[in-house]
Amino acid sequence: MVIGLGPVIGFGLRALLAAHPMHTSVAELTEEPSTHSVIVTLRVFADDFGTVAPGGLGDAAKAYVRAHFELRSPAGQPVELRWDGAGQAGDVVQIRLRAELPAGLSGTWVRATLLCEQFPDEVNIVRAIYGGRTTSLLFTRGDQAKALP
Repeated sequence: MVIGLGPVIGFGLRALLAAHPMHTSVAELTEEPSTHSVIVTLRVFADDFGTVAPGGLGDAAKAYVRAHFELRSPAGQPVELRWDGAGQAGDVVQIRLRAELPAGLSGTWVRATLLCEQFPDEVNIVRAIYGGRTTSLLFTRGDQAKALP
């Protein structure tokens, strides 16, 4: 499902931080046309992420993220996501990944199933900024990869 959540992402994340009434993550994909790369920034509640990576942001966290967040080319080929750092600020873990996408994000398949196996009410929002537009995808338990328009 493609939904227009761009303007409310920042406000929504702040509101969720204050109350944490449900389980959610936000991924922002930002295309950098000059370098043919995409920056992926994942934000997830630290206490939720601790259920799948109790040892912190080391190898177990990297393996978990790679198993539950992926990009595929329009032809279905896996896109390598390189770990570009991680940290925690307050209640939120932020993870940065980088990928090379010479053709850009249009038509790229995204799968964002972080924590869906842990929490039945998990909602993952992917916000992609590319080609002068912003598009959002919503993922819940049982969802498969979805293509960016």
